[in-house]
Amino acid sequence: MPTEWSTGEHACDAYDVAAPVGSAFNVCTRQGLSKRPWGLKLRRGAGAGASAASAAAEPGADGVVTELRAPELSEPAADVTVAPGASATVSCRAVATRASASWRKTAPETRALRHGGRFAISLSPDGLATLTIHACRASDAGVYCCLVSNELGGVQSSARLTVGAGGAPSVPAVRAHPGGGLVVQWDEPAPAHLEYCRVGEGEWRRATETPAAANTLALEELPAGQYSFRLICSRSGAPGPASGPAACGGGGAWQREQFARRYSVEEEIGRGRTARVLAARDTGTGQRVALKQVVAGRGADAVREYRILSRGAHGGVVRALALFAEVPRAGAHSLVLELVGGGPLLDWAAGAPPLYTQQLVALHTRQLLSALDWLHNNNVAHLDVRPENILVELGGATPQLKLVDLGSAVETGEGGAGAAGREVLPPAPAQLEFAPPECVLGRPPAAAWDAWAAGVFLYVFLTGLSPFLDESIEETTANIIKCDYCFPPEHWAGVAERAQALIRGLLEPAPARRLAPRAALQDPWFDEAPTTALSATQLKTFLDRRRPAGHGNALHSLRSPNDT
Repeated sequence: MPTEWSTGEHACDAYDVAAPVGSAFNVCTRQGLSKRPWGLKLRRGAGAGASAASAAAEPGADGVVTELRAPELSEPAADVTVAPGASATVSCRAVATRASASWRKTAPETRALRHGGRFAISLSPDGLATLTIHACRASDAGVYCCLVSNELGGVQSSARLTVGAGGAPSVPAVRAHPGGGLVVQWDEPAPAHLEYCRVGEGEWRRATETPAAANTLALEELPAGQYSFRLICSRSGAPGPASGPAACGGGGAWQREQFARRYSVEEEIGRGRTARVLAARDTGTGQRVALKQVVAGRGADAVREYRILSRGAHGGVVRALALFAEVPRAGAHSLVLELVGGGPLLDWAAGAPPLYTQQLVALHTRQLLSALDWLHNNNVAHLDVRPENILVELGGATPQLKLVDLGSAVETGEGGAGAAGREVLPPAPAQLEFAPPECVLGRPPAAAWDAWAAGVFLYVFLTGLSPFLDESIEETTANIIKCDYCFPPEHWAGVAERAQALIRGLLEPAPARRLAPRAALQDPWFDEAPTTALSATQLKTFLDRRRPAGHGNALHSLRSPNDT
């Protein structure tokens, strides 16, 4: 078997026997030469057939050479119990030379430990291996194992660490719940019950049916007041210290009680995949409102929509009046909106042929672009502009467009950075006809999506035709990506050329060059549009085709406040 040898000026450094100062051996190595055969040494670990015992020798403090042996355990580790927040030291001792110590936690979870932070690991020259944990937490409780090892082997010892002096649990953590209740969290080495006491009553009540070592409990049904919490160890029955008073604004039951006092629900007027819409009356003012109830799991959408709509008011955007969490049940949210009068704008226009003119289209397209410009100016992108979300209010002197359903909207922030991290899903069939190329390609959402959708909407509003629709979803998607559309003369003969130019600007495939709503509002067509009548028959055909998809929108059939 080949052997690797060390020669030259480092040969003495590798040799295990100390040479006397001034000896011939010492002189030779200083000159970089080795004249004696024993000046050559087999490098440790180089040959697989080398004997570890013959190569393992270590000089002691007195210069005496000792043989390297595998570590032997002399003092096993002992179990340790400390109070939460205190420091704990677990140790064992081994007879070992040229050794190192490593620690790991083996129960209830397994993980290696490193020196640093709250953990201090050391091995003294006399073989004492220690692990010190500072500011102990309940989650630190468990079994710890130490391995003392060198080149010839290793020995290990384990001990259990218990956190909680005298078996008493620690103080649970309490925070407010978004729905108005409280959330309590605890982490104990032993199973424990959670109890609560309303400040001023002095009576402790149990909040958990079964004990748990680690848990998070949302108490959404607590009435308004201040509460303290404590843990009861299920093994010893010892109570832990009580938490400080935590204010509770009222849980789901309180929210539902307030909602029931204020609103009288009349009927369901729309239903979708994630929400349904009810007509209701404010018992205090007599005003009829729309209640958009978002199903459990979509509460964040309702909160975001309310936050956006409560920033201000625009005549072309539906107003949000209130938000009730945990209504009508836990996990659901009810958004109170103004009730829009005339239903979807295109349905109303198709049903009133004498009013359906280019001038009417120009009026409401201007209102739509103005609403989008207001949203974009407030750093919001709607992202779901389509006929089902464009309603008309008929209660005023003139019909007023209302843009609704901001459940898909994003708050873009300065420069649009806030939408960059949002996951982009393929558009649903009802949305595909109005989706820009960057949407079907999975690019990050941006306000430019709304301008494209407005261009498609204007094309449909003028002719009743969909510019990119084809015989299949794949062909429609390809048309959108290639921006493949045209203006058939048989349908556009009576429409002003300026309208086509405006549509081309809004349907620019490159978002950076696409006409923004604010710039589009400056187009002279809005003031020059003639009173030429348009084909209501073609528009009805378009609406009939989309109606099954339109039913998926929760706000598409809001009725007039005057309906009884």
